[in-house]
Amino acid sequence: MYKVDVDFAPMYECVNSLNAFLGKQNHNAMDAGKTWVRDVQDRFAPRTLQRMKELVTVAEDFSLLPFIWTCPGEKRTVDGFLAWFGALSPGEIYETAGRFGQSVPSNLPELRDTAVEILREWDRGYFSTINPGILTGLQQEAEVRRALLGGEKDTEVFEQATAGMRLYPTESLKQVILIPQYHARPLVTSTFYDEVLFTAYSCDVLPPEAGRPAPALLRLTRALSDETRLYILRLLTGSQLNFTEIVKEVGLSKSTIHYHLIALRAAGLVIVHSSGKSTSYSLRLEALDGLPQQMADYLQS
Repeated sequence: MYKVDVDFAPMYECVNSLNAFLGKQNHNAMDAGKTWVRDVQDRFAPRTLQRMKELVTVAEDFSLLPFIWTCPGEKRTVDGFLAWFGALSPGEIYETAGRFGQSVPSNLPELRDTAVEILREWDRGYFSTINPGILTGLQQEAEVRRALLGGEKDTEVFEQATAGMRLYPTESLKQVILIPQYHARPLVTSTFYDEVLFTAYSCDVLPPEAGRPAPALLRLTRALSDETRLYILRLLTGSQLNFTEIVKEVGLSKSTIHYHLIALRAAGLVIVHSSGKSTSYSLRLEALDGLPQQMADYLQS
């Protein structure tokens, strides 16, 4: 059985925000959307933007998550982490990456130096200017969620945090690390290693503008307002289907079904059954339990 931990440090969100910015394939699915991307893009010189994209291409599957997790707690601010990471010897870098079974490029020390430089520019140009309530809210979320952990409740904490991801034990999985994130909302992203799974889950840590609906209510009503998504939910009633089976039943392209499943997942309307590399979906009706009250509270507020 795996153990679940909840972790947060500003450096996680710094990296997450950069990945959200550079992950062009996810921009349409993110709450921030292309408007945020364009606004942030205007802050950087074209050459800097190109170097950011080149770093992502060269790094491939290499991730900073194991290093942030390993970094001493008092050094996990952006400046503290980059100073710590930049001072690691090549041997220490390879040792940490190898401990997680991470794919290690041959030019890792040079790649590290480039990553530190790019992240410093990202912090100066964008991340250091974000609403401080984001980091405060994410830290508080981590503390509240961590307090819920305890033995048999761990799997429930994971499913609630991820709005429906159900993770099954495997022979190799020993530890799951939940990381609250803001910039890529409502996406949930997981990075697998030999024995460890890092999962970044979405958190609406800032209140909506006055008179506007809460993001969770908006995602739920949007998810229910589309004919295809309602049809997918009907297919999943009493059934557990994988992605290929859903595509076959609905009769639309894989990219379209992928888009609809993102919306349904964001609303918490489907359970994502994950075991190793196998993923399937079923209906998560409890997401609808509080809908009438949520609507009433919003309309009367």
